[in-house]
Amino acid sequence: MPLYKAGQEVDAWCTKCKMDLTHRIVAEVGGKPVKVECRTCYTVHVYRAPKNSPSAVAARSATGASPATPRASSRRHAPEEHVALTPPSTARIHPYRMTERFMKDQWIQHKTFGVGLVQSELAGDKIEVRFDSGVKTLVHGVTP
Repeated sequence: MPLYKAGQEVDAWCTKCKMDLTHRIVAEVGGKPVKVECRTCYTVHVYRAPKNSPSAVAARSATGASPATPRASSRRHAPEEHVALTPPSTARIHPYRMTERFMKDQWIQHKTFGVGLVQSELAGDKIEVRFDSGVKTLVHGVTP
């Protein structure tokens, strides 16, 4: 198991968002994260391993426990959906800003993930966007 340090990013189960999301390690003991901050909702909480990580799935199958029913907000997409996205030549590509609101089927330009297509709107201030690297959950419509 790799050793982690405070400030690193790690996937974890967010207790507020109820999804596997990227978190920043706030505190670690013995190279293991113990407290993390969600990069989506900024809640600081005790580290919990991602529910859909390969080790968690293997542990559930080894104990005979059935996996939790997937929620619409935490569904995993098939690898064939992670193909290069090319917007049509007539598409308007909107720059991503947390303060802007986006609708389904809008193209956005994210400075880290590149060009993506809004797949759906989640719980009010979140959207699910498909990028070349996979589906990401982003916030939108946040008032400063």
